Parts: sequence; structure tokens; C-alpha cells
Amino acid sequence: MENGWTKIFETDQKMTSLIVLSLLKENNIESVELDKRSSSYAGFGEIELFVKDDDVTIAKIIVDQYKNE
Repeated sequence: MENGWTKIFETDQKMTSLIVLSLLKENNIESVELDKRSSSYAGFGEIELFVKDDDVTIAKIIVDQYKNE
């Protein structure tokens, strides 16, 4: 990933990734998904979500709220 971006979340579930991306977008936080899952073997690998360094604190709060629901 390029400089200026920080990983704030990872999961092996596509639906979870989409939910978190949606929550970030609703809060005007630009985010990027990096899918590192294997295309050959289901269940191997992670989907990582990155936000700009300036948005890390608020993005982590949003993710924590989601995880605690």
C-alpha cells in the first residue's frame, strides 16, 4: 500500500468487509479494500481495509462500534 494509508481492519468475510466499507463511506472516510484471499483455495487469506492516515482515529472508532454491535 502507498504511504499515507493505514490498515484499520481485516477479515476473511467479504460481507463484513462491505459493511465496514459502507460505514466508512457514510462518514465521509475514504477507504480502500485490499483482497488478499486466495482465488484457488476458499477460506485462505484476508481482506484488509485501509484509510488515509488523517482518518485513522475516527475510522477505528467506527470499526470498534460495528464490532461491538
